[in-house]
Amino acid sequence: MTTKLLFLSKRSQIASFTAGLILFFAFGGWTLELPSLPVSPANALKDHVRYLASDELTGRGIDTPGIKLARDYIAREFAKYGLVPGGDNGSYFQGFDVTTGVAVKQPTALALDHGAPLALNEDWTPLALSNSGKVEEEVVFAGYGITAKDYGYDDYAGIDVKGKIVIVLRYEPPPKDDKSPFQKPPRYSAHATLRAKANNARDHGAAAMILVDLNRREEAGQELISTRSGFSRNTNGVIAAQVKHQVLEKWLQARGVSLAELKEKIDRDEKPASMPLPGPKVSMGATLEPIRQRVENVIGILPGSDPKLKNENIVIGAHYDHLGMGYFGTRDSSTEGQIHHGADDNASGTAVVMQVAERMARSNPKPARTVIFVAFSAEELGLLGSRRYVDHPPVPLSTTKAMLNLDMVGRLKENRLTVFGTHSAKELSGIVTEEARRLGLEVRESDGVGRSDQMSFYNKKIPSLHFFTGSHPDYHRPTDTWDKVNADGMVKVSELVLATGERIANMREPLNFVSLPSRPPSTNPGETRSYGVYLGSIPDMDDSQEGVRLAGVSDGSPAALAGLREGDVIVEFAGNKVQNLEDLANLLGSKKPGDEVEIMVLRTGKPVTLKAILRARS
Repeated sequence: MTTKLLFLSKRSQIASFTAGLILFFAFGGWTLELPSLPVSPANALKDHVRYLASDELTGRGIDTPGIKLARDYIAREFAKYGLVPGGDNGSYFQGFDVTTGVAVKQPTALALDHGAPLALNEDWTPLALSNSGKVEEEVVFAGYGITAKDYGYDDYAGIDVKGKIVIVLRYEPPPKDDKSPFQKPPRYSAHATLRAKANNARDHGAAAMILVDLNRREEAGQELISTRSGFSRNTNGVIAAQVKHQVLEKWLQARGVSLAELKEKIDRDEKPASMPLPGPKVSMGATLEPIRQRVENVIGILPGSDPKLKNENIVIGAHYDHLGMGYFGTRDSSTEGQIHHGADDNASGTAVVMQVAERMARSNPKPARTVIFVAFSAEELGLLGSRRYVDHPPVPLSTTKAMLNLDMVGRLKENRLTVFGTHSAKELSGIVTEEARRLGLEVRESDGVGRSDQMSFYNKKIPSLHFFTGSHPDYHRPTDTWDKVNADGMVKVSELVLATGERIANMREPLNFVSLPSRPPSTNPGETRSYGVYLGSIPDMDDSQEGVRLAGVSDGSPAALAGLREGDVIVEFAGNKVQNLEDLANLLGSKKPGDEVEIMVLRTGKPVTLKAILRARS
């Protein structure tokens, strides 16, 4: 009786409080379910972003526990909306494996001149790009480890390093004039990359390379480069390590050599000061194993309402991964080990996808065509999640008629946003601009398709859009936090995506794909690469083989004009071996617009040599 009276009392209180309020009341075996308080679209979006960018989710790096929490959160939302699971074995998850770094195994050791082994991770560390193996040899100082023949600078000129261990400085000499290929910090040329230095050591016959950073960054605890900084497991043919500068300096000064003085001389004159080092030998060895991890796209399907058109679909997606603790991809290496929250990049896009999915699922009537909502993983490693989707779609890819991607949509200013890919179908520009005008938005249309997950679909001849509210100083830094997003602006983006998606999903005839004029894509929206030449090859990001397999080539690009094709594997570029994408990027960085280069590819397993004339980047 007490329980029933209390139940009635609570019910009366609820009714007098507000109509339609949902509460749970449980007491003595009684349970009451009532509708929850309505949440405004802006607050709903902010709640999504606040959770996805919270400390609990540890930056949603694919090597962090937070990526699983984000995955499960999105799947729960899709289930709540009534979306049909579109993943593996009747789940919402489409799994695939990626390399997340390297594990250091034993034996791994480094000793100077038969002394006691240095303390691993305190005095030295292997580099993630290192070969496994062991060497004991004489040591040669090779400056910055750079060969820039066109400029007349070569740290390897006049020294014999075959079979020996080279010590090289991190970064590059400061430029003396505008003709120098080197750049001023914090930007550096392709010559300064670790892989370029290791490749150059390998190409000159060195057995191993020791990197030393004389920029005194150890005060911030950042002098040694973590093996977690390398997500690709493509080795360079040399054993490679980094040793703290105090350790090497003390060791060499006892033999009459000062690395600091040698660096100062090179920086002052912009001329090599390479030399064999008297007497000492170094014993070094590394045992490294790749770490592979399972990651998942999250796929939810809203079946179409039209008996015929429901067999066709559009995809609306966003990547939900980010940089985790910043060991890979951070714009500020001093923040490695800190949570990179990724509120705008790309909790914002993920939140908008969830809101559009919820609204479409509640609409009556439903869209004529099927709508597939996808939260992609491993975008930050090179569009791996979207590549997995287009290669293993839940429905035949030929039935996908358009793709709408959201990447960094949380910082709308003055009602202006950029939409890439509006010219990838004849009808898209008119649809997007008309709906934007209706919503009071100003759209900047890009001639290109952009460089995010929509690229994987565009490469398959599917009209593709990318909605983007602009770059900002917090990009790929820990400061990209949830409190900085413009939730009201995200609502407007959500409205635009919803209206655009519904228009496309309800068209009686599908969009007509258009190949866009070739233009150099940037590494991320609004930014350009550090090198100035353009090839137009579209790499397959699979790192399981040697060379660079092409997922396609941009129409009208130097690659296309040279005859490169989808499926070709680039193994040589301008006479240099290409083991991976970093090799190719570094080699491109050493060239100038107008250079003609020979490119050797493997085509169905047979070598084919082609010639390409490189162009300037826009």
